[in-house]
Amino acid sequence: MRIRSFNHYNQVLDRSGRSGGIHPFCEMLYVTQGETVLDWMGVEYDVPSPSLFMLTPNTPHRLRFLTPLSFWFIELDAVDPESFLTVEQAIEWNRLQKNADYGSPKLQMIRQTLESLTLSLISHKRDPDFEAEIVLLDIRKTILLIRQYFREDRDAPAEDDPTTRQSIQRLIRQMESEYYDPLDLTALARKVHLNPSYLVRAFKNEAGVTPIHYLNKLRLNAAVSYLANTEMGIQQIAEATGFNSIHYFSRLFKQKYGSSPQQWREQQKRGRGGAT
Repeated sequence: MRIRSFNHYNQVLDRSGRSGGIHPFCEMLYVTQGETVLDWMGVEYDVPSPSLFMLTPNTPHRLRFLTPLSFWFIELDAVDPESFLTVEQAIEWNRLQKNADYGSPKLQMIRQTLESLTLSLISHKRDPDFEAEIVLLDIRKTILLIRQYFREDRDAPAEDDPTTRQSIQRLIRQMESEYYDPLDLTALARKVHLNPSYLVRAFKNEAGVTPIHYLNKLRLNAAVSYLANTEMGIQQIAEATGFNSIHYFSRLFKQKYGSSPQQWREQQKRGRGGAT
């Protein structure tokens, strides 16, 4: 990992009211004072101060200045992708910033490291001979502490976080409306800006089943309705309910109802025909 560029700004309000762009580098953005909104990958994040945002390579980002800001950014050329956060980790971390309490025990060490990093950046800017390796050590330490935060946070029950519960409820409503769209776990996680593995645990705590189990349940319920009330073909029903494979659809259907979709339809017809 090496520093590509960095800068430190104090009480700046850009004339255009915004700043940002896209580049093939990792970036750390730390806002120490002021108010702004970060637009990252099409999602807006309220940015209180202090806030640290971790931006992965080739992802568009833009700051909208609401008040004069004090902040710094560092662009990093991470030769080894594992030396930075994954996209999923960055999404989860950035989402946390709105309500992050840097005075709490879990975040206090990160805050202290960021303060040390700020001083190192100022020293490096004033004195080009200031050892860049010192700055890199603080950067690496910050990233390691964030990863440690994730590991410790996995033990906390998701239901204790009202923001997560609201996100899961919102996702459930979206799934009920968009069940026929091409959705997988990654796509569902992006809708609520959560790490996929964390989403599975949080969703199961809230709904009792995993997101994919719930999605398949919605799709199978819709398929049953089509089978019972229309003359649509099996392939057409599979496509209309979001299954990209008729074989996968038929296998799940048989697991739940004990017969293939076509056999189930014929059984229903015979049952109706024999009713008095």
